[in-house]
Amino acid sequence: MEHEMEVAGLGSAGGLSHGEHHPVRSGQPCANCETIVEDRYCTTCGQLASNFHRPVWDLVMSSLADTFALDGRLSRSLPLLLFRPGRMTRNYLDGKRARYVPPFRLFLLSSVLFFLTLFTLGDQLGWYSNWHLGDEIGKEIPGTVTYDQDAQGDAADVPVVDEAYVQELRDELANPDISDERREELSEQLAAAQGGINMDNILMPDGRVDREALRKAVDERIGPDTAPEAREQMWRTADHAATVFENQDKFGARIREWAPRFSLLFMPILALLLALLYVWHRKQYIYDHVITALHIQTFIYFMLTGLLLVGALLPHEIIWLVVFGLTVPVIYIYKQLRVTYGTGRFMSLMRTLILLFISTIILSTLSICLVVLSFYLV
Repeated sequence: MEHEMEVAGLGSAGGLSHGEHHPVRSGQPCANCETIVEDRYCTTCGQLASNFHRPVWDLVMSSLADTFALDGRLSRSLPLLLFRPGRMTRNYLDGKRARYVPPFRLFLLSSVLFFLTLFTLGDQLGWYSNWHLGDEIGKEIPGTVTYDQDAQGDAADVPVVDEAYVQELRDELANPDISDERREELSEQLAAAQGGINMDNILMPDGRVDREALRKAVDERIGPDTAPEAREQMWRTADHAATVFENQDKFGARIREWAPRFSLLFMPILALLLALLYVWHRKQYIYDHVITALHIQTFIYFMLTGLLLVGALLPHEIIWLVVFGLTVPVIYIYKQLRVTYGTGRFMSLMRTLILLFISTIILSTLSICLVVLSFYLV
């Protein structure tokens, strides 16, 4: 994933470049179509007559010098994108494209910056250090790790628990001062925990899972009437879960690898949602919705990158940053729809709320799919 991020970053930075700061050799044949290039660009195919077989630092510096020039497209694109929702989108759709960074390149740049910031800061500040499942498994996620099925083939949760967790339930249940409601709740938790797989019985001193003990624990809980095929499937699932437990670093690496890809998948989904919300607007085409979706996601990425950086510098302000991160996108999308599509306040607000509601469901589904896919790729 690190190599993919580097390639995407260099590609997006290079795509922002006009080429003014790249040296060219006029009067030479174009490398693409072999037409003699009289100036900087080929008059036949439009390719820049520059040789990019140079040290990478030279390429990066030339691209950055061109990108951040006062007359560069980035200096015109970012202010409109960040502070005037919908204006750049509307201008771009009206044909004023040369003055702005192409939407997909800007989207690619923002996503690369976001994921690099997320992963780099997370590693440096230890955000992911507490994700490792150890002695607290069962206490933190009781009843959520499913290994088997019951005799009828229906799904049945079998939690992985530790003896300390079971003992805590017993001790609290023995307290005569607890209420009847709490006693009933504890009794249900204890019954569920005692029916689970005891972590102390399957975890070896070196941190690995004893496969024979795990298989025995699974066999004890699925019953003798379970079909052989179902029994074997439950064992394979339990064995793979044990592999994931033993290789949690690889599990996290798979999530990092696939998270940017899943985020890219959301862009066409967002464009489709916009198309459905404006299905009765005959003058709006799928191209318009794709550009709008790209600009919305680009803003979200830039905003989240900024919040991550501010949160790393001011961790005590995390609550206000969360409020900001939940509020601003609503306002931004509302104004984006109003300016881009020219709809009224009420309809823009309704479409914004519908879009956010459906998007939340889709993003949650994609997140679950990401975890499941990462689980099976370990």
